[in-house]
Amino acid sequence: MQPAKGINKLFSPLILVVALIALTASSAVAMDSFFVGPRAMGMAGANVASVNDTTAQYYNPAAFGFFGKRDGNGDRITSDNNDLGRKDWGMDIGAAAGYRLHNEFGSYLDTLADIDYDLLSASGIQSESDLVDLINLLSSLSGLDQPGNAITADVTGGLGVRVGSFGMGVRTYAQASGQALDVDQTNLGLSLNGANLSADINSVTITGNDGQVAFFTADQISQLSSAGLDASAIQQLDYLIRQESLSSTQAQDLVDTLETVASTSSLTGGTLEDNTTTVRLQGFGVMEVPLSYGYALNDHWSIGGNLKFMKGRVYGTQVLVFDNDSGDILAETDENYQESNTFGIDVGIMGRYRYFNLGLVGRNLNSPKFDGLTVVNPYTLETSHFADVKLDPQVAAGVAFIPFETLTLEVDLDLTENETTLTGYKTQNISAGLEWDAFRVLALRAGVYKNLAESDVGIVYTAGLGLNLWAARLDIAGAFAGETEEFDGEDVPKETRVAAQLSIDF
Repeated sequence: MQPAKGINKLFSPLILVVALIALTASSAVAMDSFFVGPRAMGMAGANVASVNDTTAQYYNPAAFGFFGKRDGNGDRITSDNNDLGRKDWGMDIGAAAGYRLHNEFGSYLDTLADIDYDLLSASGIQSESDLVDLINLLSSLSGLDQPGNAITADVTGGLGVRVGSFGMGVRTYAQASGQALDVDQTNLGLSLNGANLSADINSVTITGNDGQVAFFTADQISQLSSAGLDASAIQQLDYLIRQESLSSTQAQDLVDTLETVASTSSLTGGTLEDNTTTVRLQGFGVMEVPLSYGYALNDHWSIGGNLKFMKGRVYGTQVLVFDNDSGDILAETDENYQESNTFGIDVGIMGRYRYFNLGLVGRNLNSPKFDGLTVVNPYTLETSHFADVKLDPQVAAGVAFIPFETLTLEVDLDLTENETTLTGYKTQNISAGLEWDAFRVLALRAGVYKNLAESDVGIVYTAGLGLNLWAARLDIAGAFAGETEEFDGEDVPKETRVAAQLSIDF
């Protein structure tokens, strides 16, 4: 095994399986709130009250009631602050993609990537760097499977057509997540040079050792002593752990793992190829074919809805992190799914006045449900069940301030907590965005959003632009979290997204 090959086998399955699931034609996810279209993404998703194209099928189908609506003389209505009345028909095609690194997942991957597994397995602990590798290996493995450490990725894509108050489309929503399970602390391919682990640790000369024990608590020292480590070995570990800047929250997990590894049987266990550390990969995908209609009750209020045919797939598989044949599993990942069909119902309402718009949308109000699946692990022959996916209703509200046709400011709030494919992880975004359609040629957009249901990602910033070329328009947008994780020597945002769309308006 080459250096860092183990971590490559961990990270590659996550990314590749996410791609396989997300890019399948009928794939999607359980059921997060998505960014549909770059206009919305550039405005941080704040579009429920000001949506102005076919993405109204997602953000608020009530907007269809205002498309093409004029007064009795064919003139613009005073309350039509963003001039939806001029739009008789149009078409949009676009896609978006993004990921989240949850909690310390990226840091653990980055640490594991720097370890020379071949040298540590073949030669054991012979130097200070070997001992540092052992500490980092054990601390990262012990933390990797802690609740909330995971990666999630999603894609959306769609084609929408609107004619007057009607809309039709084909839209896909996809999300997949990977999470480490069942960390194997026995088969690490480690070897002893001395009589026991203490002897190996004490044989290493550590530069600058201060002789202090300042990381482990008294109870943890007692635990390590009971496992067979002497005072000198514990002190050497304590100093190096402090030099590696491990957090105190990782201390007990690391001590528990050291207790296991301190036995001779653990050090003479199987190789990394025998290691049963498992990554659980799961995803949910849905392709929707919505028929949309909006009805303007008067100049100020409209209602609308979608009736959607939905084809969903629940995906699932498990991959051994350090197995040389993990790639063979990936080649068959898109075969591990259960497909089922159903229908969905969305309803929206929109109000508009001279300077303000109001919007409220409810998605999947009938709670559509899709069948789960059972997968047999090809290594252990154990079965793993991926549960049925029920799409609970989502409700979002928005308020837009539109002082001029070319300037929109909006604030939206998810009124429901929305499930994701990562078990136990929810999203409930509050978002604020603005759009300035400068000279009607270049639209500039910016925004921020925050997930109120979780605290691991923090504030996410968005930006986008749209280039208007008469009837055609090209829009692009991106989003990135202010908080970062270190991976492969680089600081990467904990959340990143991109989107693009080509539109025609008449």
